[in-house]
Amino acid sequence: MKKKVYFVQSGMTYERAVYLPYSAGCLAAFAWQDETVRGEYEIADFLFRHESVDACLKKIKDPAIVSFTCLNWNYEYSKALAKKVKERYPDCLIFFGGHQITNDFSALNDNPFVDVLFHAESEESFLAALRALAGGNSLDDVPNISYRATDGPRRTKNAAPGNLADYPSPYLAGLFDRYIDAGRADEFCYIMETNRGCPYRCAYCDWCFTKEIRTIPMSRVKSEVDWFASRKAEYIFCADANFGILERDLDIAKYIVEVKKRTGYPLIFNGCYAKNSNDTVFQISKLLYDNKANKAATLAYQSMNTAALENVNRKNFTVENFSKLLRQYNEAGIPTYTEMILGLPGETYDSFCRGLCDLIEAGQHTNCTVYACQVYPNSLMGQQEYRDRYGIVIARMPINFIRFVPPREGEIREYIDVVVETADMSRAMMARAMTFCTCLQCFHHIGLLRCFAMYLRHEHDIAYLDFYTRLMDYVLEADTTLIRPLFKRVSAMCLDIESGEWTYQDSRFGETGWFLEEGAFMELVYDYERFWAEIEPFLSSFDIDKAVAAQLYNYQKNIIRLPGREKVVLEQQYDFYRYFFNIQAGRYSPLEKKANRLTLTADETIGNWKEYARLVMLFAKRRGDTVMTSALKNVRVEYINEGGNHANG
Repeated sequence: MKKKVYFVQSGMTYERAVYLPYSAGCLAAFAWQDETVRGEYEIADFLFRHESVDACLKKIKDPAIVSFTCLNWNYEYSKALAKKVKERYPDCLIFFGGHQITNDFSALNDNPFVDVLFHAESEESFLAALRALAGGNSLDDVPNISYRATDGPRRTKNAAPGNLADYPSPYLAGLFDRYIDAGRADEFCYIMETNRGCPYRCAYCDWCFTKEIRTIPMSRVKSEVDWFASRKAEYIFCADANFGILERDLDIAKYIVEVKKRTGYPLIFNGCYAKNSNDTVFQISKLLYDNKANKAATLAYQSMNTAALENVNRKNFTVENFSKLLRQYNEAGIPTYTEMILGLPGETYDSFCRGLCDLIEAGQHTNCTVYACQVYPNSLMGQQEYRDRYGIVIARMPINFIRFVPPREGEIREYIDVVVETADMSRAMMARAMTFCTCLQCFHHIGLLRCFAMYLRHEHDIAYLDFYTRLMDYVLEADTTLIRPLFKRVSAMCLDIESGEWTYQDSRFGETGWFLEEGAFMELVYDYERFWAEIEPFLSSFDIDKAVAAQLYNYQKNIIRLPGREKVVLEQQYDFYRYFFNIQAGRYSPLEKKANRLTLTADETIGNWKEYARLVMLFAKRRGDTVMTSALKNVRVEYINEGGNHANG
């Protein structure tokens, strides 16, 4: 009888769907090519749903090996399950691998129920371990592992990763067919790779184990796309560290679009674009966006502070090039989003807030995501010597279940390490910076007061930093019943490391966890009239011409997407639409007093707040759909001459 091997790669539920266990599948697909492995072992099951430990344990019967893929969102779960497996089946071997396993045998010391650790890429070492065990041989000759020997833990030699052309696809090998056949088309998300490796060495990142970029054969990539289409895949995440860094990536995007046009699938192909964006990335972004295969393009920046960037080995493209790229994307109607990291060594409160506003000055008005700096075990920042050099203090906090259904009572809680203090920014100032981020994103990038900020910047020379600094002071101190309590709560959450409630949750908007700025935005638009009544004193504090102010107020208020607001018609004396469009396109011209009728329509009807949260905030925020003027095809401007006649614009 063949020995049973189980693979465990627990994933969080994303809306209704769960990711298939791609990493575990890669190990199995490579190993089961081997005749010895096929003759000695059988793949008993892939366990990838985040169910209770006891429910998962019941599915494991007489295992010879249970192999765990350990990631920061499933490590505590993996340890709890592995411990119970070992208690029930003492002779079963427990394998741990994945990004949560450091490049030493410390995880063996910490977890007596674990037998073998796999370091770095593990296809070759996993196969070698199975072959050695099948032959009754020592594991000493298996590269890139740590294991328990009779005289204590041992770490074997390092070896370079293998040739990706030799690695088969777990999808094409049929390893997941039984799960897909037994489920629904929308029950699964998929991960694919087209290459491995990253030429950069950012101190906060442990994405790749090699600087050299190694490519997966194009024939496999295309066959996987065909396979995804045949399974009606709705969402594919490309796990390349820099999609678009290679010229062939454009050909891959073209093939994805070609297959989608022919079959209707895959619906969405998403990934992380090359760090220093280029024309290839622009062409890919335009192609995917024009064919509704992606929501927005990433223009990652991480920090605008030169010292911080040097400290983390990051080199950005210049602000001038960034601004030029933004204009290019804006002209093409392609949404972009910029990622920033709070907590990098060398960053101060003032430099970080100024950097966020400098991005707006450069043209990033629609999307900016700020992440707390997480510390990963295999990153440079994960080393104590590096943290000591920059006075980095980390705290262990419960993982934020943003975008995931939160854990039910009694489930195992996962944790992450985050930077809460550096030599350049105290914990209190870091929390205040996070509150500023929330305020800026809620009111500018998601859109609630974006038009006022842009108008004041260009007509009254009030810098974005000044506008949003004044706004944060107002929302934290004003005598209001909606805004002030909301942002006081946000401020308290930003200081709360121990419980880690950095995720906004409200049953009015479903079970999903939200970023704080998303939750704040939805709470304010939920009580929309009260919000506008409470924000009016702040807006009135600026010396805007009364005639312009009244119409600007009406324009800003009515372009925000709301449930039931599928069409908006505005009769205006000022051409606000062209004015703001030109600013975002980088070609400012003064506001014209030009009578017009602006008609805005939405693509779909949204009847309630849970639908709004899912369809607008979750699926379309990065496309800019919280503001109805974002989609050019849904905007119609008719200019009215003195005789009352209309001319389309």
